[in-house]
Amino acid sequence: MDFEAAIRSAAPGAPAAAIAGLIAVKDQVEQLGALDTPLRVAHLIGQCAHESGGFARLVESLFYRSGDRIFAVFGRKYFRDIAHANQFAKNQQKLANRVYASRMGNGDTASGDGFRFRGRGYLQLTGRSNYRSFGARIGIDIEADPERAAEPATAWAIAASYLASRSRSGKTALEWADLNNVEMVTRIVNGGINGLDDRRHLTAKALAGLEGGKESRPALAKGAEGSAVLRLQHLLAQRGFPVGAIDGDFGPKTEKAVKGFQKAAGLTANGRVNAAVWEALDPA
Repeated sequence: MDFEAAIRSAAPGAPAAAIAGLIAVKDQVEQLGALDTPLRVAHLIGQCAHESGGFARLVESLFYRSGDRIFAVFGRKYFRDIAHANQFAKNQQKLANRVYASRMGNGDTASGDGFRFRGRGYLQLTGRSNYRSFGARIGIDIEADPERAAEPATAWAIAASYLASRSRSGKTALEWADLNNVEMVTRIVNGGINGLDDRRHLTAKALAGLEGGKESRPALAKGAEGSAVLRLQHLLAQRGFPVGAIDGDFGPKTEKAVKGFQKAAGLTANGRVNAAVWEALDPA
């Protein structure tokens, strides 16, 4: 698999270090199962690309210029009012030690753990207990040396370990990736569905990169498989035409969805995808 093409497809401006980092830990990430299939690789890259702003951000920024913004983000759980929040403006260390104190294995405000174990890596690993547990998983004591979590190779290892070990509804993130279920992978990574559309887009881009580096719009019909079918299925589902499992397999349900969309769009409802169908689904 061409990791560079996949990363560049998802994030054209990705630093060279991000590509070199994945190649450096390829064997370790492979042992975790994250490279077993193109779908797993695509989900790993897509989620990391979203969370890190195109692989440009490896350390969480807690720099806020005003108490208004701090209060809007963190609310009354941590601050009495905007005036209270103003005391933490333009001071990342003070803010981190406030909002991350006494949770995720961190000590109290005075311990400094909030800032010491703030988000790092491509998936923003946060909290002393997470640094300890994922450090043990990847064989690096990042609890003792937290800054190592922001090294690209370590960040990839942490991200792969996270997707391999964290689960929801009975499946790990990698198992949901096997079903190309971006929403469930996102819920595991994010805790919700923030940025879901962008994550879907980046995952599809990464998958296309793995399979040739381009999002083609080929003619498709029942029996077709691959990344173009996955993209077709996503587009149909987004338009309200259910395809069943989004799995890259153009089966009867996908054919039915295509016919339904064609009819609604005023096209010949034959279940075959051509340039007119692509253009109607996703105008260039």
